[in-house]
Amino acid sequence: MLFKRATIYFLILACCLLAIGLVFWPGAGGQQIQEQEFEEKQVSPVGLSSQAEKQEYKQDMARIKALEKSFKPGPINDLKEYEKFCDEIQERWKNRNKEHYGRLMLEVCKPLSSGRLKGDRRYEVARKYALSALTHANDISLETELQLTGHVVTLMYTPNSPKGEDFAQLRKKDVEIRLHAWKRLIDAIDPNWDPNDKPVRNVAPPTETGLPSGVTPEAIKDSKLRAEYKQAIDKNRKKAEKYLKQSKMRDWLKSYPKSAERDIILAYSEPPFNLEELRQYLEKYIVDKKTRARILDSVKKNIEKHIHKMPR
Repeated sequence: MLFKRATIYFLILACCLLAIGLVFWPGAGGQQIQEQEFEEKQVSPVGLSSQAEKQEYKQDMARIKALEKSFKPGPINDLKEYEKFCDEIQERWKNRNKEHYGRLMLEVCKPLSSGRLKGDRRYEVARKYALSALTHANDISLETELQLTGHVVTLMYTPNSPKGEDFAQLRKKDVEIRLHAWKRLIDAIDPNWDPNDKPVRNVAPPTETGLPSGVTPEAIKDSKLRAEYKQAIDKNRKKAEKYLKQSKMRDWLKSYPKSAERDIILAYSEPPFNLEELRQYLEKYIVDKKTRARILDSVKKNIEKHIHKMPR
């Protein structure tokens, strides 16, 4: 019976990791755009990053990616050596720009979930780095937070998962980080956003100038018209930023709540059962009563099935 349950959870883990690859890791093009946007702003809680820090961040990110590319095919690469390398990155960045740190920890987690490192601890190590960055979740971008949570899952479902109180403590942390990201995602959605109200590619200058769309403000000699044009360009830029953000958030909204709900239900459907603890977490993070009720009902039914199957 125990072997059967362990096998089932291992299959669930494999499905989860596949889902992580699809949901949490954007394609190369999307990731490149995301990195370009980040490099343009480079904002930390204390303001703009220094040029030296930007350069150091790029260098360390390149080091991680280069090491990943150097791995041989199959689960044969040395986990201890990789963890030693990642610990060095972690130590250097953990007390600095939180977004830099979050993105670097996200990058070091990817090979740990790729099946190219030998050893049973690779998922535990990924969880360690992801949680270290999520300690300051409000200081990193929402997208970075959402992706990091995808690496805080495996300890709940592996055949070697902890049991009893050890499992309960891991569960609390794993579920809370999902609920935090879920709530933050919901809060980021603007209900009044109109997807049809798109920014323009090139802003048209005042008609009085007789100039074509997209010219630089410096091409307008009249100071008043030039200022008006600059204002229009700035307004369109802000509109474009909001459009991109809201589009991305709605993409996440299609996938993240489903995966988070699935993980939460699985976690609290396992002993030691604690329906009241789950209820408190849901009331703290989830506003939607229907969602809370659906999760609690699913867990309650699973607990009842589990108890019914227990030998009497």
